[in-house]
Amino acid sequence: MHFCQRRWDYKCYKCAGFRYVKGENMGKFAAKIERSITIALILSVMLILTPGVSTQAKAKKCNHKSVTWITTSKPSCTDEGMKVKKCKNCGKILKIKKIKKSGHRLRTQIEKMPTCTKPGLTATYCLNPDCIYGYRKYYKTEKIAPLGHSYIDKTYKATCTAPKTIVTSCKNCKYKSTHKEGKALRHRWSKWKLNTDSMIKKKPKKTRICSRCGKKETVYVK
Repeated sequence: MHFCQRRWDYKCYKCAGFRYVKGENMGKFAAKIERSITIALILSVMLILTPGVSTQAKAKKCNHKSVTWITTSKPSCTDEGMKVKKCKNCGKILKIKKIKKSGHRLRTQIEKMPTCTKPGLTATYCLNPDCIYGYRKYYKTEKIAPLGHSYIDKTYKATCTAPKTIVTSCKNCKYKSTHKEGKALRHRWSKWKLNTDSMIKKKPKKTRICSRCGKKETVYVK
């Protein structure tokens, strides 16, 4: 609506085709408009605030009969988890509860077998899939002491050409060592004996035999 440029008792000539209002009625008409605008503003504010007020009232009146437990963080081998009790109707958190640690599920196995001279190794790891100490990420390792040799001795008596010999070997590995004692016995020769068959061929030979090992030695007779 347009108003006069001066006061309410003047007529408005700028609105072509608009019905003129007398000056004495213009003030009452403007007051009505002002009241209408004020009422409209109050109603708008009430409409804006009404949802929040109703929600609060609803929350206060909720009896929290329909609830559910929600896990917010799962427990691990080393850390606690957490779950909350929540009302399905109003969404209010009613209770917070910690979940105990699951703890490790440990298994120990031999990763490296010991030998006679070298140590072995045992490894302990956790069977839980999300644990930081899973397979090949060992919780702990321990050495296994070397087994040591399991010796077997075999003795060979002295012969005409070799001294007494002791061979030591390990039944668990390829270790072997040889130890000699004393000297060779040497041959115990008989007297030389002429070979009659060789005399017919005009190449006489003589032979002697070791009584200890049975070795024969034959040479030409010069």
